[in-house]
Amino acid sequence: MTKALPALLIVPALVVAACGGGGKSAATTAVTTVTVNPPGTPSVTTHGRYHYPQVVVDNFMTSCTKGDTKKRAYCGCTLDDLSNHVSVRDFARIGLSGGKLTPRLGRVIRKAAIDCANKL
Repeated sequence: MTKALPALLIVPALVVAACGGGGKSAATTAVTTVTVNPPGTPSVTTHGRYHYPQVVVDNFMTSCTKGDTKKRAYCGCTLDDLSNHVSVRDFARIGLSGGKLTPRLGRVIRKAAIDCANKL
């Protein structure tokens, strides 16, 4: 099933709205730390294998928090989780497709949202 939302809002909107399912993954990956500082937010550290350009981080954090500083930890956690599974190319494809998600990306986003729900 695919969903269509405005490209800048697709990932944060699905992350905030995700519910149900999800489980712990036993996969291991190499850890690389990248710290970025979106405007108006504390630093966001990602540990995944994908490194996002500042514009992706800024857009994600701005759209995800919608100005609510209480959501910073949740949105940062979610982006960190996504950095293990969602490439910059995946983000670009979502934008170019008008916000449509593949089933794989939908599952990854829902799992990240569930894994970080304790940050809300």
